[in-house]
Amino acid sequence: MEVYKGVSEESDARYLLSYINDVLIPASEEFFALLNQNQVLLHHAFSFNTILSHAIDYMVFIAKKVNKLSGNSSVIKRKDFISKFDEKYHVDGCSHINNKFKLLDAVNNSFKHVELEQKRYADLIKMYGDLNFHNLSAEDGKVFFKSQLYSFDYCRVVMRPIAKIFDCNIKTHNDVDDFINGRIHGSFGYGNFLYEYEPYDAIDRIIDFCDSEYIECIDCGEIGDRCDCVSYIYDQKSGERSPNIDPNFDFNDVMSNISGTREWRKK
Repeated sequence: MEVYKGVSEESDARYLLSYINDVLIPASEEFFALLNQNQVLLHHAFSFNTILSHAIDYMVFIAKKVNKLSGNSSVIKRKDFISKFDEKYHVDGCSHINNKFKLLDAVNNSFKHVELEQKRYADLIKMYGDLNFHNLSAEDGKVFFKSQLYSFDYCRVVMRPIAKIFDCNIKTHNDVDDFINGRIHGSFGYGNFLYEYEPYDAIDRIIDFCDSEYIECIDCGEIGDRCDCVSYIYDQKSGERSPNIDPNFDFNDVMSNISGTREWRKK
């Protein structure tokens, strides 16, 4: 479902384009450089979190204005807008934190204010407990989100995929409306494979499957033993490594295409 119908004003679209391309994308490049080397400090995390959150503010402004000018009587609330963004841009490979934009917004406001508005963030507070500035803490070049029931790398699990969503090379007025309405977005491409799913693909598919140890984890983006998702905690449950393996992979089916022996023959 679209956030709004119609077209945003050109001046507003240009403003958002300028912010994304001149501020957010360059900040993303610096952020990823630090992230890949495990050199993120607390102020880096809060600064980039603020930059990502401000982009949401500008999009909400555009959506409200388009709605008003089109004579639509419905009111676009920021909270609802962010919820729809979490639904539209359900982050690739997100196994545990499916409310990334909501959490990004809450962390940003917990940084700006001493106390969060309890009613506004009631669902998040119920899930994570009281949210405040101290939920983020730096450890050995990583910044973790920690609460009573949760402990995970906030930069990798939350900000990394959100930053990638904004990195979709939007350039025109129409691109802005497409982005806000969920028709265009950046992606890590997890879960998407180029196989034709024909017998001649079978060997490539089994090689990729067996090499999963060297494939990027879809939750943290790390490869092999650099992934420490097993040490993360989600609602008192341990995390796990989630390599980007073909979701359509069927071992027996693949082996039946490789070998003609009876044990691998399709039933």
